[in-house]
Amino acid sequence: MNAPAPGLRFAVLGPVRAWCDGVPVELGQSRSHEVLAVLLAAAGRTVALPLLVEGVWDEGDRPSRAEHSVRTHVWRLRRALARHTAEPLLVTVGNGYALRVPAPAVDTWTFERALTRAREIRASGGTAGQARDILAGALELWTGEPLAGLHGPHARALRARCTRLHRSLLEARLELDAELGDRPHLVAEAGALVMEHPSSQRLRAVQMLALYRSGRRAEALGVYEDTRRHLATELAHLPPAERAPCAELTALHQRILRSDPTLRLPGTDRRPQAAGGAFPSPVTGFTGRDEQLRELTGMLTRPDTSAVVVSAVNGMAGVGKTTLAVHTAHALGADAFPDGRLYADLRGADAAPLDPHAVLATLLSGLGTADEDIPEDAGERTALYRSLLADRRMLLLLDNAASCEQLRPLIPGAADCAVLVTSRAWLTGLAGARHLRLDVMPPAEALDLLRHTIGHRAVDAEPEAAAALVAACGHLPLALRIVASRLAAEPGRSLAGMVRSLADERGRLDELRTGDAAVDAAFELSYATLTTEQARAFRLLSAPDVPDLALPSAAALLGLGTEEAGELLESLVELNLLESHHLDRYHFHDLVRAFARARNTREDPPATTSRAVAGLLDFCLATARNADAVAHAAEPDERTLIDAAPASPGLAFATAQDATDWMREETALQRALIARACADDALPLAQAADLVDRLNTVLSGITHLSAVSELARQVAEVAAGRGDRPSEALARYVRGNALWHANSFPEAEAELHRSLGLCDRDADLRLCASAHLTLCAHARVRGRSGEAVVHGEASVRLFRTLGAATAEGTALGELAFNYARQGRLAEARAAAERGAELLGGRESVSTAIGLYYLARVLRLCGDRDEALRRAGAGLALFRTLNVSSFEAASGNLIAELHAEKQGTEGYALAAQTAETFLPLARKVSAMLEGGLLRTLGRSLVHLGQQARADACLRAALDLFEGLRAEQDAEQIRGLLATAPFIPR
Repeated sequence: MNAPAPGLRFAVLGPVRAWCDGVPVELGQSRSHEVLAVLLAAAGRTVALPLLVEGVWDEGDRPSRAEHSVRTHVWRLRRALARHTAEPLLVTVGNGYALRVPAPAVDTWTFERALTRAREIRASGGTAGQARDILAGALELWTGEPLAGLHGPHARALRARCTRLHRSLLEARLELDAELGDRPHLVAEAGALVMEHPSSQRLRAVQMLALYRSGRRAEALGVYEDTRRHLATELAHLPPAERAPCAELTALHQRILRSDPTLRLPGTDRRPQAAGGAFPSPVTGFTGRDEQLRELTGMLTRPDTSAVVVSAVNGMAGVGKTTLAVHTAHALGADAFPDGRLYADLRGADAAPLDPHAVLATLLSGLGTADEDIPEDAGERTALYRSLLADRRMLLLLDNAASCEQLRPLIPGAADCAVLVTSRAWLTGLAGARHLRLDVMPPAEALDLLRHTIGHRAVDAEPEAAAALVAACGHLPLALRIVASRLAAEPGRSLAGMVRSLADERGRLDELRTGDAAVDAAFELSYATLTTEQARAFRLLSAPDVPDLALPSAAALLGLGTEEAGELLESLVELNLLESHHLDRYHFHDLVRAFARARNTREDPPATTSRAVAGLLDFCLATARNADAVAHAAEPDERTLIDAAPASPGLAFATAQDATDWMREETALQRALIARACADDALPLAQAADLVDRLNTVLSGITHLSAVSELARQVAEVAAGRGDRPSEALARYVRGNALWHANSFPEAEAELHRSLGLCDRDADLRLCASAHLTLCAHARVRGRSGEAVVHGEASVRLFRTLGAATAEGTALGELAFNYARQGRLAEARAAAERGAELLGGRESVSTAIGLYYLARVLRLCGDRDEALRRAGAGLALFRTLNVSSFEAASGNLIAELHAEKQGTEGYALAAQTAETFLPLARKVSAMLEGGLLRTLGRSLVHLGQQARADACLRAALDLFEGLRAEQDAEQIRGLLATAPFIPR
C-alpha cells in the first residue's frame, strides 16, 4: 500500500472532508463525495465499478451513463489528491478502483473501535476514567450528521450505522460519567438525550441515577414510571412481558426505593468530618481511665437496643471529660461507626450556651449541607438532620452540654447512631441515656499522667515531690497539665520547687478540691508565669465574643504585626492557655476564656480594651470593604454609603472567591464586633453600620439575611438613642434591604421609608438613591407598578445627579421593567437599552446586570429572540465573574423564554435549561429553585413525562408554600389541577 502524503486525513462523521497537514483538500462536487465515501469505506479494498454505481445512486435515479459518470468523478478525485501526494492513491484495479490510504487516516476507524478499546481497558484492569477518555476522544470526531448532504444508498446505510454507534458510544460514556460521579451537569445532559432517544433504557438508567445522587429521589422514581408508560405505549404490539422495563432498570428502581447506600457517588468519603473542621485528635500523653474507657465503649457499642444509644459523661470542670470522650471515639475505630463522626462544642460553660438551632446548622454543614440549603425553621432543621442520619451508622460527640433541653433536638432518630455527651451537670432528664460520673484521677493514675507529660526522668528523680505535686493539684487532670506546661516552659525548675509554690497558696488548694473555682486556681498558676506581653495578649484575646480568632484578626486586636503576634500566640499555645486546632486560628477553652476575661476586667482599664477592639473593628471593616469591592468588581468608594473610612488597609484579595470565602469564615467575628459596638459607646457606630452593609452585600442565604436584619435593627436602635442619624439611616436601609431579599415585605417597606426619612437630602444622596431603588423593586413585586415607577425615577434622578453612571444604569434596568409592566413598551425598551449602555463597556458584574435587565424587558416587549440573545450574553459574564445568584436568575429567565416558544423543541429546551440551573438555584435562592421546578414541570407535562412533571410541580409547591409566596403557590395548584395527564 502506498503511503499517503504526511498528515493526510479523511472525515465522514459530518460533511465529507479531507486535509493534508491541516490544509483542506478541495474534493469537488457532492457526487465526487459519494464516490469517495464508498471507496473510503472499503478500507483499501477494490470496489468494482457496478458496486460503485449501486452505492452512489438508487436504481430509479441512475443516469443513463452511470459508469461513465463514476469514472469522471474518479478522475477528478485523482487530480485533487495528486496535488498533495507524489504517489498515486486512487488506483485502477481491473474493472474497479481502490483508494490506498491507511485505515487510521479515516475518522470512522477510531470511531468504530472505541467501544471495543474501552472494554479492553476495563478488562485489563484500567480505570473508568481511562476508558471514558477513549470514548470521549471518539465522540469528539462526530461533527454532525455523517456524510451530510449525501443521499445515495451507501451514504444512507453508513449514516444509519454510524448514528447507531454514536448513540452506543454516548450511552457508554454517560454510564462511565455516572460511575465516576464527576460531571455536575449529568442530569441535564442525560435528560436531553432521553428526550432525543426516549426508548433507550440505558440512558434512562443514567438519568435515574444522576437524579437520585442529586437528592431528587422523587424525580428519579418518576423517570421509571415514565419509562414504563412509554414502553407500554410504544411496544403495545408485543406481549406484556416484552413491554416491561428491562431487568437492569427495574433493579435500579428497587435500589432507589430502598435508598441503597451503595448508590452513593463512588470514591466519595461517606464519613463526614467534624462539623466546622477535623475531629479533635486525642490529647498527647493520655493515660489511665481504663475502667471508664471499657465502660464507655460498652455503652456505645451495645447491640441490645432498638433506639439510639446516648452515653452522658459528667463531672467537674477540668476533670478530663472531653479528653476521655475523644480518646474513646478514636479507640472505637472506623469499624464501629463506618459512616464517620461528628463533633460540636455546645459551650455549656458560657453565660449563653449555644442555641440548639444554631448547633443544628453546624452539624448539617458537617454532613455536607450547603449554608443556603439549611432551613430557617427549627423543626425543619431537625427533620433534615435526622433524615440525613437515617441510613448511617455514626458517632456524635456533643461536648460541653448545658442542659437536656439543649440536647434533645440534636439526638438523631437512627438506631444505628450513638451519641456521646459531656457535661458539667447530671443530665437526668435525658430519656434512655446511660450516665458515667467521671471523678478525679486515683493517685497512681494522676502520677502516671504527670510522668507522661513532663517525662519519666523528672518524676523518677524526685518521686516524693512528684507525689506531693499530684496531691496539691487535687488529682485534677487539667491542673496537672497546666503545671506540666509550666515545668516544660521552665526546664531548670524542680518538682519540689513547684510543690512549694503551690503550698503557699492555701486558698488555691481549697479551690482545687471544690468545684469550678479549682480550675481557676490552676489557671492563676500558669498566668503568673507569663511575660508582660503574653499576659496582655492573654487578657485582650478574650475580649471578642467569638469561638476563635484568625491570626490577622488577633494581630489587629493586639496592635502587632502578623509575625510578632504569631510568635506570641504560639507561646500561649505551648503553655496550654490557648489552643490551635487549625492553622493560624486560635481559641480558648471556655473556662480559660472566663478566667482571662476576669483578669481583663481586673487589670485593664475599659478604655484600653475599647481601643484594642476598635483596632480590630477598623481592620475588619477595611477588609470587608476590600472584599465587597473585589466581589462586585467595583471601586470601594463606589459602594460606600456612609463616611466611616478605616485607617487600616485591611487584607487584599486576588479573586471574588477569596473575598467571599473570607467574609463567610469571619462572619461570626464581624457580627460580634457589630454587637460590641452597640454596647460600647467608645467604638465608632458608623463603622459598625458600614460593616453590617458589607455583610449584606457580599454574602447571601436566608439564614444569613435574618442575622443581618437583626444586627441592623440593633445598630439602628442604638444609633437612634445616640442621636446618630447617618448610622441609623444606613442601618435601617440595610435592614430593609435584607428583609426584602428574605421576602419579609411589609417590614422591609417600613424600614426603607424610615431610612429615607432620616437621610440628609444633600449629604446622603447615594443612600437615598439606593433606598428608592429597593423600594422600586419592592413595589414591583407587590404589583404596584405606578409606585414602582415613582421610586425608580427618583433613584435614576439621584444617581444621575451624583454622576454615578453604573448605579444609574442599574436603576434604569429596574425602572424599565416597571415601564413594561405598565404597557409603556417604547419607554421601557429605551430605558433598558440606555441602562445596558451605561453598565457596559467592560467585563463586569454591572455589564451583566444591564444585559439581564434588558432581556427581561425585551421579553415583555414580545422580542423573545433578542431577549434570549441578551440573557445568554449576560449569563456568560455572570459565569465568568462567579455571580451565582444572577447566573441562576438568568438561567430561570432563559428557561421561561424557551417554554414560551411552545412546541416540542421549545419545551425540550426549557426542560434542559431548567435541569442545568437547578443545582445552582438550590444553593442561592429557594424562589429561583421553585421557579425552575415550575418551568421544568410545565415543560415535562407537554413532553409526556407525567410522573416527573408531577414530582417537580409538587416540589415547587412545597418551596413556595414554605416561603409564603401565595401567588406562586396558587399558580402551581392551578397547574396541578388542570395539567393534562398529571395523575390525581
